[in-house]
Parts: sequence; C-alpha cells; structure tokens
Amino acid sequence: MTVLAVVSVALLWLGVVLELLCCAGVLVMRTAYARLHFTAPAGLGVAAVALAILVRQGFSLMGDKSLLVAFVVLVTAPVVSHAIARAVWIRNGRERP
Repeated sequence: MTVLAVVSVALLWLGVVLELLCCAGVLVMRTAYARLHFTAPAGLGVAAVALAILVRQGFSLMGDKSLLVAFVVLVTAPVVSHAIARAVWIRNGRERP
C-alpha cells in the first residue's frame, strides 16, 4: 500500500469511530440537552471522512463535493443544535412565545 492509501484508510476509520462514539453517546445519555453535546463531534467525523476522500481522489469532482458536504455540516451543526435546544426549552414550559 502507498502512503496516501494508508493515510486515507486511517482518516476513514477515524471518521467512522468518531461517528459511532457520537451515536453511542446519544443513545446512552438521558436528557435531550446531554444528547445534544454528543452531536457536535459528529461534524469532525464527517470532516475526517471528507479528508479521506480528498486524499484518495484529490481535487476532483468527488473530492470537491466531499469538502462541500463537510463544510455545510460543520457550519450548520451549531445552528441546528441551538434550534433543537430552544425547541426542547419551550416544550418543557420554561418559556412561552
């Protein structure tokens, strides 16, 4: 195997392990707020998989799309987490709009 192939496989496994740990954290935690903390590192798993694709394919159509998907996930994840936390806050009766 070449060095690029080893780096690509290592990044891919890192991304998969991060995603599995985040899923396990979401399953184990009891409250919605605690679960939200485990959704944030999932963006890093997506970024690792995107980098693995980029290392393997280079700056081609597939590599560019993987970077775009990783960028969108990393940018929108905090907004989605905040919206979910606010919805849970309102649903629990802490605040009435």
